[in-house]
Amino acid sequence: MADDVAVRELFDDARALAANGEWAKLVALVTSLHPADLAELVLELPEEERVALLDHLPTDVVADLFEYVEDDDLKELIRGVGVKDLPAVLEEVEDDVAADVIQQLEPEEQAETLAQMDRGEEVAELLQYGDESAGGIMSRGFVALNEGITVQQAIDYLRVLRPPADRAYYLYVVDDNRVLQGVVSIRDLLVSSPKTLLREITQRDVHAVTTDADQEEAARILQKYNLLAVPVVDAEGRLEGVMTADDLIDVLQEEATEDMYRMVGLDEAESVMAPVWRSVRRRVPWLLVNLATAFLAAFAVAPFEGTISRAATLAVFMPIIAGHAGNTGTQVVTLVVRGLAIGEVKLSDWWTVLRKELAFGLIHGAVAGIPTALLGLMLSFNPWLGAVVFFALVADVIIAGVLGAVIPLAIKRSGGDPAIAGAIWLTTFTDIIGFIILLGTGTLLIDRLS
Repeated sequence: MADDVAVRELFDDARALAANGEWAKLVALVTSLHPADLAELVLELPEEERVALLDHLPTDVVADLFEYVEDDDLKELIRGVGVKDLPAVLEEVEDDVAADVIQQLEPEEQAETLAQMDRGEEVAELLQYGDESAGGIMSRGFVALNEGITVQQAIDYLRVLRPPADRAYYLYVVDDNRVLQGVVSIRDLLVSSPKTLLREITQRDVHAVTTDADQEEAARILQKYNLLAVPVVDAEGRLEGVMTADDLIDVLQEEATEDMYRMVGLDEAESVMAPVWRSVRRRVPWLLVNLATAFLAAFAVAPFEGTISRAATLAVFMPIIAGHAGNTGTQVVTLVVRGLAIGEVKLSDWWTVLRKELAFGLIHGAVAGIPTALLGLMLSFNPWLGAVVFFALVADVIIAGVLGAVIPLAIKRSGGDPAIAGAIWLTTFTDIIGFIILLGTGTLLIDRLS
C-alpha cells in the first residue's frame, strides 16, 4: 500500500490533470487508488472538476466511494454523481449503504430513485427502521442455509452462490420459516460427512439482536463476544440481516465521539475544519450557557464581599478549590457516562457508585487538603485560615464526586442522554458550592482570620 506521502503526491498530480481536463490520464491514474483514498481526492476537488471526474469513472468505481464517505460528505458526493445517475450507482452497493445514501435525498427524489432500482423494495424496507437501530444499519448481505439440507448440498449451493469473503464470516442456519437456528462454520462443512444434515452440526449458541434494538447494543455484543458479525432478527426470530464488524466499529466511534462532544456541549457534527460561521452557530449557544452559569457563581460570591475585604487571602483559594473539585467531578462524570454507554454501570448500581465516590472523595480530599492548608498557613501565618481552606476543599471534593455520579445517572433515569453537557453543569455546581463553603466558613470564623 502506498504511504501517505506518495498518496499526497498522487493527489497533486491528479488535481493538475483535472485542472487541465486530461480525463483519460486522470482516470487511469486514480483507478489504482484504494476507494478510501479516491473518495478523499474526489471530495478535495472543486465541484465542477468533481462532477467531471465522477462522470468519467466506471459506475462500479463510483459505487465503491459511497462505502468510504462519512455521512457529512454524502451530499457532496451525491451532488457530484447527480440524482439522475444515482440509481445505477446504488445498484452496485450493499442495501444498507444504498439506504444511507437515499436518506440524504428529498422525499420525492427518494421515491424516484427507489422506483428506478431493481432492488428498490429491499432498500425501502431498510428505510422503515430508525437511523440508530440495528435494522437501520444492517446489511442483507448474508448467507442463510436451511437446517434440513445436507452438508454436500450446502457446499454445492455455496459453489454456485460464490459469496464474497465479507459475506461468509458466518453461515447462518434457518428453519423452513426463516427463523434463525444458529450458525455453521466452513470448517464443520469441510470435515463433516457429506450426508450429515446441517441441523446436526449447527452451533445453537448464537447472539442476535432484533431490528428495533439500539445499534449500541449490537456493538456491545460484538465487542463482548469477539464476533465478526451480529445477526439481526425480527420479533418472531426470522433472520432479516446482519451487522458486520466494520459497521459496528463505526458505531462505537460515532457514539464515543458523540458522548465526548456532548459532555462539553458540542454538536457531534462539529469539526475543527468546519467553516467559522457553522462553528459559531453550533458552539456559541452552549458557551453562552456556560457564561450564564459563571454569572451564577459570581452572584454566589457577592454576599461575601465584606468577608473578602477583611480576609483577602481567602480569594487566593477560590479558584484552587473550585478548579480542583471541578476536575475531580469531571473524572467521575466521564467514568459514569462511559460505564452507562458500555453497559458496565446500570441505574440499579447507583448506591454502589455513590458509596465508592463518597469514600474516594473523603480520602482524596484529605490528601489534597493537607498541602493546600499548608499553603494557606505559609501565606497568612494563621492556622485558622489553613483549617478553613482544608475543610472547604475536602467538602467540595466530596460533593463533586457525589454530583459527578448523580448527574449522569439522574439524566439517564429521566430518559435523557447522560453525556449532555454533564461537565458544564457539574463545574457550575462545584464552583458555587465551593465558594459558599469557603467564604461561608470564613465568615463564621472571620474574627480569627482577620
